[in-house]
Parts: sequence; C-alpha cells; structure tokens
Amino acid sequence: MDTEPAVPAGAPAPVARQRLPEPLGADFLARPAETLAGIRETCPVARVRTPAGRPAWLVTRAEDVRAGFLDPRLSLSGGRVPDPTVRRRALEVSLVNYDAPEHTRIRRLATPALTPARMAAHRERIERAAAELLDAADAARGAGPVELMDAFARPFAFRSLCEVFDVPEGERAALYEPVACLADKTGRTAADIEGSVDRIDAFVRDTMARRAAVPGDDVVSRVLVAWQEQGGATEDEVASLLAMLLLAGFDSTVQAIGMSVVALLGHRDVQNTLREEPARIPRAVDELLRWDTPGPFSTKRVALEDVRFGDTVIPAGSGVLLSVAAANHDPRCHADPGTLDPDRSTASRHLTFGLGPHYCPGSALARLELTVALTGVLVRWHRLEPAVPLDELTWTGGYLHRRLAALPVRPCGPA
Repeated sequence: MDTEPAVPAGAPAPVARQRLPEPLGADFLARPAETLAGIRETCPVARVRTPAGRPAWLVTRAEDVRAGFLDPRLSLSGGRVPDPTVRRRALEVSLVNYDAPEHTRIRRLATPALTPARMAAHRERIERAAAELLDAADAARGAGPVELMDAFARPFAFRSLCEVFDVPEGERAALYEPVACLADKTGRTAADIEGSVDRIDAFVRDTMARRAAVPGDDVVSRVLVAWQEQGGATEDEVASLLAMLLLAGFDSTVQAIGMSVVALLGHRDVQNTLREEPARIPRAVDELLRWDTPGPFSTKRVALEDVRFGDTVIPAGSGVLLSVAAANHDPRCHADPGTLDPDRSTASRHLTFGLGPHYCPGSALARLELTVALTGVLVRWHRLEPAVPLDELTWTGGYLHRRLAALPVRPCGPA
C-alpha cells in the first residue's frame, strides 16, 4: 500500500521526490479547470505529488474517470473491512470507508428515504426558508452588499437539512455549531473536533431513539424503517450513516450554491435568461454542477491490483484520484466545455455526484436546494453584481474540497 508519510514543511526532499510535479497547491484552488485541462490533454493519467507530500495518480479523461468509478479494483477501504464488533461513534467510520458488499448493505438503508419524490415533499418548507433568509439579508444590508455565504448559503443549507431530518426548532442552534466545526476544521483545536463528534453522535442516537418510539416522515424515520425491515447493519453503522448524510449534505451544498452564483456573476447573459425564465433553472442546475464543483476529485482510492487506463498501468498499492472536474470539462464528453450553456444536452452526464455504487445518496436533495436557492436569489433581485472582482475572491480548503471563503454581492431589486 502507498503509506508514504507526509513531508514536513521546509524539510529537504530526496532527489526522487523532486521529480514528481506538484500541481495541486494554492493556485489550484482558484483555477482547478485550467490546471486539470493541461494534464488531461498532455498526460491524461499522471503521477503527481499531493500537497501532503504523497504520490498519487490523477485520472483525468471522462471515459477513464467513469470506468474508474465502476472498477471494484479501485478501493475506498484499501482492502480493509471495519470490524462491526468494535464500538464506534458516529462519523468514525462512514460509507467512504467501505467497499461492496459492506457498502451496499449499509447504503441501501438510505435509498428509500432520499428519492426525488421524498425530497420534493419538503420543497415548500425549503422554499419558505429561502424566502425568510433573503428577507433578512435584504433588511440587514441597507444599501450595501450582501455576503452571500454567511447571510444565505450556510443558513439555507443547514435549515434545509433540518427540514428533511425534522430537527425541532429549539435544537437547531445547538446542532449548527458541531456541524459547522466538522465541515470546516480551519482554526479548530483537537478538543473542538472531538467534542463536535461527540455532540453529533449524541444527537443522532437521541434522534434514532425518539423516531423509533414515534416515527415521522423524515429521513431518520425512513432509514429506521428500512433497517427494521432489511436488517444487515449494526446500530453504530446506522448512526454513522445518518451522521454522514447530515454532515455531507451541509458544506458541499453551501459551496455549490456559492460556486453557482459565481458562475452566473461571470455570465450575465445566462443570469438574465434564468431570471426571465425561472422554469429553466432546474435544468441549468446540472450545467452549473458540471461547470464548477467543490470536489475536483472523488475520495482517494487505492488500486488493489494493477489497473490499466489507456497506455498507462497504475501499479497495485497506488493512490488514485479520479478527477471529476477534469472529466466535467472533457471536450470528448461535453462539446465546447468552456461555454456555460443552461440548455446543454449532455449536462446531466456530469460526474459531480460520482457514479455507480458510490453515487451521492443525497443528490436529489442537493438538486432541490440548488434549484430553490438560485430561483430565490434571481427572482428576488433583478440584477446581481460582484462586490469585488471575481478573480480576487478567496479560496480555502484543499484540493479534495475547495471552499469559497466569502462571496460579497451587490444586489439590485426586487424584480
């Protein structure tokens, strides 16, 4: 297995290490598509060194990335199976630690709870949340700009999750703190993180106990019903599944909202078209998900045996990064990928939610949230402009999950 330790900052690197390119640093966060396009068109399966100092293989062409998602030889667990008899808190082991068949037996408990029809049942409450938050943002800004991430994207994504999990109003403020901490650990101490895991674990188990006694029409209740009917999982595994759905559905959606608005700020014609014809927004959401994504790569995989992509063989034991962002801009899959086209016929073939067994279980909720958020923003304000140049926005996070630190916008409206 690829167990090379991280290289300490400032430490001299051995000559062999200096031969690998390191394309995934700070500049990559702001312009991943540019970096990945060069790799995709010149060396589509490339060995690089990550910012942590570890070697990894980048797979960048859409056909290869799709094949990689479906190849069981590319393992998330590295061939290890978590011991179900070991007591674990929620989030200590999640779906990204499992391969089939273990992954399948746990994931299937969530599938009935997260269908598009189930999520659509929550639409009215999610729309109400968007309207209330935009009202508050308008009232607070006066004639000034709105910082869209803090004023809208974060509270909207969290309230949407609270609606589908049926979190009581009185418990939401206390839940937000640990969710926000685990979504972005920047500046957090080890004690902060451990305490947040404890609080999420306690929240999930308490909610499971309450829903078992009095079921509702929420995600937790439906997962518990599936567990009762199908079995095949421990209580710890169910708790971790629910905690993962809660946490994974937060920051990725926050960032997708921000990145979608950035795309529309940079394409005034598309922004105006969608404002004038909001019925086109649901279809445009897939194009915006193709255009930019918080996760340029899927979760790192390990090759359990030699795997060939084209003329390149990735040796067994190697770390592999399937480049979602590169595939989403591959001209072999999407004609003229550098054009933001809300009517693109191939947009739904984007890989932002993955593919195959590990396809994002919360994709229907994410699409609903993006549709509601963008509709609310565009209908509320008849013009939306960046309050700072788009090339001066600050990007944080890392190459596996980019974050837009802030998005100040200057709205004019209402429409």
